[in-house]
Amino acid sequence: MKQNPKALLIDGRDNVAVALEDIPAGATVSILGPEDQTLYAGNPIPFAHKIAARPIARGDAILKYGVPIGFATAAITTGEWVHEHNVKSYYAAKREGQVQ
Repeated sequence: MKQNPKALLIDGRDNVAVALEDIPAGATVSILGPEDQTLYAGNPIPFAHKIAARPIARGDAILKYGVPIGFATAAITTGEWVHEHNVKSYYAAKREGQVQ
C-alpha cells in the first residue's frame, strides 16, 4: 500500500480515481487501488473530484465503481480532471435516448 495516497481507484475496471484532497496541477499523485500507480496531475483536481487514471478516448465510457457513469465528450489524458467540461452524464445520455 502506498504511503499518503492522493487518490483512490475504487474498482480495478475504473478509468478514473477520486481525489482524496485538493491536488495542484503538476503534482505527483499516488493512487491507491487494486494496482497502485503514480501519475502527474495535468490540472488542479478538487477534493472528491475525478482524475483520469489512464487515457480515455472521446466517446468512451467513464467508469467508476466498475460501471459507466458518463461518456467522454473529448479525449482525456492521464492525470486530467474529469468533470462536466469533458463528460456527459450517463443519465443525461440515457434520457436523450443515446444509450439503452
